[in-house]
Amino acid sequence: MKALYLEAIGRELVLKEVPTPSSLAPDEVLVQTELTGICYRDILTTRGFFPRTKMPVILGHEIAGKVVGVGSAVTGFREGDRVASLIYEPCGKCEYCLSGRENLCRSKRTFGEDIDGSYADFVKVNSRSLVSAPEGVAPEGLAISACVTGMLLHAFRKRAKLSPGETVLVTGAGGGVGIHAVQIAKALGARVIAATSSEWKAGSIREAGASDVVVWTETFGDEVKKLTEGRGADVVLESVGGPTFSESMKSLAPGGRLVDVGNILPSPIQFQLGVLILKEISVIGSISSVKEDVKDALELTAAGKIKPVVYDTLPLADAQKGHRIMSEKASLGRIMLRP
Repeated sequence: MKALYLEAIGRELVLKEVPTPSSLAPDEVLVQTELTGICYRDILTTRGFFPRTKMPVILGHEIAGKVVGVGSAVTGFREGDRVASLIYEPCGKCEYCLSGRENLCRSKRTFGEDIDGSYADFVKVNSRSLVSAPEGVAPEGLAISACVTGMLLHAFRKRAKLSPGETVLVTGAGGGVGIHAVQIAKALGARVIAATSSEWKAGSIREAGASDVVVWTETFGDEVKKLTEGRGADVVLESVGGPTFSESMKSLAPGGRLVDVGNILPSPIQFQLGVLILKEISVIGSISSVKEDVKDALELTAAGKIKPVVYDTLPLADAQKGHRIMSEKASLGRIMLRP
């Protein structure tokens, strides 16, 4: 099979022809990759922001494919099934896994970092990570169901506790996470204000469900206040991190909630503690998704309430090009790789 390896931090990815995995542990499944998405986390991995990453490693954690082999102890999946996967392999035994919070498992192993991922023709996946695909979900919807749409459902429903009728601000709204956050917030009954650094993306962001689009400036919080008659947003879905965090806090209404799912510049930021206290704001972290979130995201996709936005689908060998396009903010929505 062909597989794309990161062999050293800061180096170009290397395409190799390697043996297709032939031996499966009892609880493992072999998945033939239909599509895999490029996530900004992949780019951060190549830059060394996850120092425990094993080398060499096959990148990629957005898995959509077909089952072509099952281990002796696997139940619930058989050859020919179309599946999506969590972006990690949970242990299945700890207090978090047993309570349905497997995203917090301290022993989980992440695809493309701790274990080989999906920038390859085939990927081995523990059956604990797999979710069956409903009828009618295209590979694009499968590929983004864990790292994007399921993750966003987790953030909005479980962490921000979004209610219908509330106002949501989405930062980085033209990116692969942001434009789907606009759709999901709209589907959950919210009014959506979107912030983007690229004016050319504004039309597509409105089509995705945003009632208003703010082109990013150093004071976009003031624009959000004007659009809400001085009140501010009830919830901010922060998909960027440091560059927009301060204005996102300014954008919140008293008692508002900022839920952070992204951090494109992993470095310390200045935190406005006075604003946090005086406005009784909640700042909430949200990581990945659990199987329940992925199943719900796939159901919404099957129902047409989430429509995957794909900028381009590239051959595996062009992954480096995809990384460059994403780094330059030149894409609208997700970039996919087709092994």
